[in-house]
Amino acid sequence: MPLKSLDYSDKNLLRVREEVKYNLRVSVSNLDQKNLVPLRFLVYKVGPKDNFFKIMARTGMDLDTLSSVNQLSSPQDIYPGMELLIPNMRGFYESQQSSSDDSERKKISSRHKIPSKFLYYDDLRKVWFVPGRGLPKEEKNFFYGMAFSDPLAEEGRISSRFGRRRDPFTKKDTFHGGIDLAAEKGTPVYASAEGVVTFADSKGGYGNLVVLKHLLGYETRYGHLDRILVPSGTKVKKGQLIGEVGKTGRATGFHLHFEVLRNSQKQRPVFKGHV
Repeated sequence: MPLKSLDYSDKNLLRVREEVKYNLRVSVSNLDQKNLVPLRFLVYKVGPKDNFFKIMARTGMDLDTLSSVNQLSSPQDIYPGMELLIPNMRGFYESQQSSSDDSERKKISSRHKIPSKFLYYDDLRKVWFVPGRGLPKEEKNFFYGMAFSDPLAEEGRISSRFGRRRDPFTKKDTFHGGIDLAAEKGTPVYASAEGVVTFADSKGGYGNLVVLKHLLGYETRYGHLDRILVPSGTKVKKGQLIGEVGKTGRATGFHLHFEVLRNSQKQRPVFKGHV
């Protein structure tokens, strides 16, 4: 069902706000004798004057719910024309895919201290929706940009941002799925977060590339390296040296191409000093 407006005169908005309020009271208070209003989603198309926090407040959502349901990695991820799912209850999706059987339901019920009958299994995502509870601290850290650090330790400057740009080779308007950090050849490149090296080799336009797999479906990529200093399969700590800045692959000058992905979808890199 579409939600066409964030104006309080919109009947669909008023209804979803009331259902959110009721479901929150039932799920948070563990009123097992009552039932939740069944989970449903409205679809809202982001307008030119909207922002994450305005949408959150008007719909009765909270940060955890809006980011989890829409798999957002930061408040900056929304854009005009984007379609957001607005549920009629607060809560979050478990980050790991799991089965829908009763044993899994009981585990999640116990872990989050919520009656098992309140849990919803999403057959499309293959994960559980937990009403009335918040995201784990580590996932909030990713959302607020506290999980990732500057891979050049502030030794670089942004030469190209995430989003639409004029391609330096074709001169056409294209989407740039990361940020470019200009720096001198040989500048140390550090792991932006703890993870496991899943790729460390040359790959097309990336040139010499290191890929790290992190928690919660996150992945970071470090491209155009002059030297790769970690082999595939290595577990690395946040801030550990993994390579050196170069201009291998499709590059016009010395810089690091840095990407953040979640569940294979490119996200805007967010960390202190670079947004």
